[in-house]
Amino acid sequence: MKKIILIAAIIGVLFATYFGHQFLSGAKAMMPSKDIKIPSIEKVANINDIVKPYIADQTTKGLSIGIYNKGQISYHNYGVCSDKNPVPPSNQSIYEIASITKTFTTAALAQMVKEGKVKYNDPIMLYLPKEVANWPNAVAITLEELATHQSGLPQVPSNYLKRAFFNIDNPYKNYSTQDLHNFLKSYTPIPKDQRSVVYSNLGMGLLGNILAQVADCSYEALIKKTITQPLNMQDTYAAYKAQTQIMGHNGYGEPTSQWEIPTLKGAGAIRSNTADMMQYLTANIQNKAPFATTHPCRADFGGMGTIGLGWLTIYPENTDLELYFHNGGTGGFRSAILFSKKQQIGIVALANSIQSVDALSIRIVELLAKQQATQQQSITQK
Repeated sequence: MKKIILIAAIIGVLFATYFGHQFLSGAKAMMPSKDIKIPSIEKVANINDIVKPYIADQTTKGLSIGIYNKGQISYHNYGVCSDKNPVPPSNQSIYEIASITKTFTTAALAQMVKEGKVKYNDPIMLYLPKEVANWPNAVAITLEELATHQSGLPQVPSNYLKRAFFNIDNPYKNYSTQDLHNFLKSYTPIPKDQRSVVYSNLGMGLLGNILAQVADCSYEALIKKTITQPLNMQDTYAAYKAQTQIMGHNGYGEPTSQWEIPTLKGAGAIRSNTADMMQYLTANIQNKAPFATTHPCRADFGGMGTIGLGWLTIYPENTDLELYFHNGGTGGFRSAILFSKKQQIGIVALANSIQSVDALSIRIVELLAKQQATQQQSITQK
């Protein structure tokens, strides 16, 4: 179990770090998240035992959790929205879900492939101006490579760093489409045989842009049409709406800016709440289209698990759990979603501070699986 917690922590740091804000030292918002110790499965009897250390930390604020357990949904809310608004969050409180957005982007890709609008092996040059991307076919980047982080593209474009430096609390705000095109003009794809899985916000953001272009609409409209409207997720959106969401907090527990992501929305622009996200989680657990297509393994993720279309698959030690997983992080939020289709259990955890919710989410799923096993054993003995 220690190994999987370490893996989850590494994944959390990886995702948050390369989302483009922790490389800037000195700013309060860039303070790295703590390693909040979550009790081992032998020491917990319920969800509150698992969550207590997280909420007790002085740098955390609110935490909203949604749980799916064999068709039953429950909500659990802890802490406060902020020091100035010291009321508990609810299943309607809207958080930045950050990189969980990527699983929405890949679901949109799967749907558009099903509809015949694009193909997984389409080179992205088909959808970019020739003056922006005119690479040899031998090094062409495909839509599937963007969706599986195998494109060879860097985590963030090099010309993003300058923009971020002058607005470190809201680093993507001033990164424009022209900036993106300028980067791609100067970029030479690496040879296919030298590519591996390298987590790339640039790649997933670019994928979202291409899909929206093909659909002849904005990224927000694409996600609404493909996912949120069919699932009746009325409070989920890929935009900046300052008055609708809960306050985020930096590494010192102080209020911090929301993130605006005008150009790479497909990488992390979505906001949501646990009420809506349980609709999304349920659709994934129940293998509904187009979500089921995004789960199967398409590449090894450097020993940390495997990766499908956006989704990582992990295997906690000393359990028979196979968990589909993604997390997210911005300057004031952390998120995690994970589920087991075999056990029919899953969790969404949303926090308005930057302390990782990965370990507690995994522990809660372990607890649910343990309770299921105990219940089954009791039935068998009778």
